[in-house]
Amino acid sequence: MEAGNRQSQQASLAARLPTLFSVNLFLVFVPLGLVAHAKSWPVAVVALLNLVAIVPLSVHLSSASDAIGNRWGSLIGGLVNASFGNTVELIVGIVAVLRDEPRVAQSIMLGSILSDILLVQGFCFIAAARGTGVLQVNSAIADTLSTLMIITTVALVLPAALYSTFSSRKSNGADVGRMVLSFSRATAIVLLVVYAAYLYFQLKTHSSIFVGEDDEEAEGEEGDWGTYRDDPRGDAPEAEMQAGGDDTPSLAKVAVAGIILLASGAIIAKCTVNLMEHLDGMSQSLNISKTFIAIVIIPLVSNAPEMAQVVAASRKQKINFAIGVIIGSILQIALFVLPVLVLIGWVWQRRMDLYFQPSQTYILLLAAVLVNQVLQDKHYTFLHGVLLISVYVKS
Repeated sequence: MEAGNRQSQQASLAARLPTLFSVNLFLVFVPLGLVAHAKSWPVAVVALLNLVAIVPLSVHLSSASDAIGNRWGSLIGGLVNASFGNTVELIVGIVAVLRDEPRVAQSIMLGSILSDILLVQGFCFIAAARGTGVLQVNSAIADTLSTLMIITTVALVLPAALYSTFSSRKSNGADVGRMVLSFSRATAIVLLVVYAAYLYFQLKTHSSIFVGEDDEEAEGEEGDWGTYRDDPRGDAPEAEMQAGGDDTPSLAKVAVAGIILLASGAIIAKCTVNLMEHLDGMSQSLNISKTFIAIVIIPLVSNAPEMAQVVAASRKQKINFAIGVIIGSILQIALFVLPVLVLIGWVWQRRMDLYFQPSQTYILLLAAVLVNQVLQDKHYTFLHGVLLISVYVKS
């Protein structure tokens, strides 16, 4: 039996080694990015190196936050993931707000939402439908998350509607701006309350809706990019796991995870500052707009680990788990990260509000309506994924 357990552990480790190696390989960009900034290399090189360095750091940070959350139960785990699940977007947004560039922060948040809602979900459908004709999704998950998504989108669109209404009456521009800012701050507080209620609903009162048999199996696969999620007990024998032993990570592993989390967060913050300092130069050198970098490039980099996790789960037909991860990330950005940025701007006397540019507002609203309609179908083919990706490319 022990020999069989050892062989099983060795096989599991061997299966993870290529992925772990590929992720850690990108860690070489971390010192390169820091050296490039210190030595004043060309601005485009500095920005790109620091941008790529964020990918492996965000992988390890996310895995470490999961290990810490698993130690103290679902509610604490939910709060930890709320704080660190979208750390890259949060740090980039904070840096942008403190540099008094609220439109850059808004563009990054919008780009992250669109990347999740269209691109990642599109690849999810394609990967899951590759070996089957029609996919089916848990109706309770689809209904709950799609409703929350529509409510969230409406809350983000209201400041634009308020601005358009009063500006059309030829009101004083400064007065309208102050009104929108006050409305945004009040909305941010409401959104945070909604997010707390959502966490309590998902993790405490109605956890059975979100965690089914398929999802529980998929949670073991979500660590394809990390070292903590695969087995929270490390080298625990497989027979002991099957016997129903305690799978809570030990304090030693939590301590290691905490060190990795703090170190990764600190280095991500430094790489983000380097990136933001060279953002203007990167835009000029590559002849692309800052808005494009904020909406497309940065979200693609920050969402790369999540996309790998979702696609890996989708390939194994864990579609409920995959969609839950995607929509959960969207709600985290809209209900947690954006409101926190507004409140940080409030504290630091920066003008950070929820008023998006009209074109961005239209794109966000249409994307939310489209995905909500898709989720209501509850039956998907690879064509749904192709359509979502095509909408992302066109937008």
